[in-house]
Amino acid sequence: MCDNHDIQTTDPEMKDVLTKRRMIQGIAAGTMLGYTAAASGCATNPETGDRQFILIGESQLNSMAAQSWADAKQKQKVSTDPRYTQRLARIGSRISQGAGRGDQSWDYAVFDDDTKNAFVLPGNRVGFYKGMMDFAETDSQIAAIMGHEVGHVSGRHAAERVSQQMAGNLAVQAGSAYGSSKLMDKCRELDRQMRASGRYNRAEIQRCVQSAQRNSQLLSAGLGIGLMYGLILPYSRKHELQADILGAKYMHKAGYDVRESVTLWEKMADENTSRQPEWMSTHPDPARRAQQLSDYITAQGW
Repeated sequence: MCDNHDIQTTDPEMKDVLTKRRMIQGIAAGTMLGYTAAASGCATNPETGDRQFILIGESQLNSMAAQSWADAKQKQKVSTDPRYTQRLARIGSRISQGAGRGDQSWDYAVFDDDTKNAFVLPGNRVGFYKGMMDFAETDSQIAAIMGHEVGHVSGRHAAERVSQQMAGNLAVQAGSAYGSSKLMDKCRELDRQMRASGRYNRAEIQRCVQSAQRNSQLLSAGLGIGLMYGLILPYSRKHELQADILGAKYMHKAGYDVRESVTLWEKMADENTSRQPEWMSTHPDPARRAQQLSDYITAQGW
């Protein structure tokens, strides 16, 4: 449950909308460079104590999220069933109060689909699927999910992920350009030597250039893979675990049974017995999340 969950739906239109949420983390560096000078910097997040590298302002992020949110509501059926909508709003209100954000405006929506998912977008936009609300057996389990989503807001995780990808994309582009230049230098040197010796072989130069181009593509792909598995995915998992802990804190302050968050993730672990290895995923293993929450709650004496 968050802004980058694995998509569990067979509806292609819904899958398209869910994928649009990933736009928030995958903005092309060139489209946002105009904002970076004013928005860039490192600051300590008061909620987590972490130093964060942020390249994008909240207003720009919120503007993009607003479009994704509007698209989601347009392309998916939004439930008007008060059993779901009123329940979600009631729990959301309590959690936002527990997070010290009760004075902020929140927009909740329940999407009429059996998908077991929930997400948050910048600007306090929280979406739940009926399948997730049905899966969560108690208000406290829904509060665990809601707390997790609010934790992403408090942690400024969307802004940090966008910033990491913007900086990472620039680094990959710079590294690829430098590597490509070095590879082509060899071909230029070969061309110079052949001309100087009077034994010029155009076919050999062409083979050198083609080899350099192939190796440049491999280098670019390798740098991209390194960025994904070395930075983006590990930080995504860190954010998920951090949001779990923040969510438990907000649950406790709101008067919910925090132990239900452990139960929820134990159920999720039972549901996901064939998931991919954790190092390949945006999310930690559910069993690990349950254990971390249990350890944290025990340490707090709740």
